[in-house]
Amino acid sequence: MTYGAGAVAGTMARVRKPFQDKEMRRQPPGTWQGPVLLAKPGAGGDWYAPVPDYELFVDDVARDKKTQDKDWRHLTLWRDNRREAWEMVVETESAGSGRAVYRVLGSQGELLARVTRRRGSIFRFARTSWRVESANGPELRARKGHLVAWFFWWLFSPLWAVMLALILVGGEFPRMPLTTRWRREGHEVMHFEDDEYVVVSDWPDARLIYAVAMLHWAHPTVLSSWSRPTL
Repeated sequence: MTYGAGAVAGTMARVRKPFQDKEMRRQPPGTWQGPVLLAKPGAGGDWYAPVPDYELFVDDVARDKKTQDKDWRHLTLWRDNRREAWEMVVETESAGSGRAVYRVLGSQGELLARVTRRRGSIFRFARTSWRVESANGPELRARKGHLVAWFFWWLFSPLWAVMLALILVGGEFPRMPLTTRWRREGHEVMHFEDDEYVVVSDWPDARLIYAVAMLHWAHPTVLSSWSRPTL
């Protein structure tokens, strides 16, 4: 199985969260405990389409909170759960002051891309943004959410106290805008919505698509339902 081929339009990907200790006791022996990137090349928006599933088993290294910035990340994506062959590594080149730069390296150590993430800020009225500089291809850019969605999110902010109270009786807190669309020269290439990544336009190297998806997933929001590993 190879991931170096192109990602065709319709390819879908999502991430299986890491199993907690209690969940692991219910899994078959040898089950990978960490996160797993699941992909269906050319599934066309259907997880049940009869096409082969690709899996990448992810080591998500915990940061040293005393010495490393909150945006520090180190991800190794393995082809197998025995860690015998790795497909790519995402490592932090620099991180601090709300800006982080990550290197995506292929299995031979070659540079596939640099990914820059700028954290959003309510004080600067800035949304979280991504810039993907491919080593051998065009650049991708993305911003979190839509301006209209953010407008309504903040418009109803005075009611958050009431909404929080409703949670105690079974209600749900409204989710902040999460949709992210990566574009090349204004044309959409991939989007994240409802916990899924969907390739909209063909891309020459699936590895970069999967690495960007995994790196995006590794930056949860405050209201996300999973926790990153801690030391």
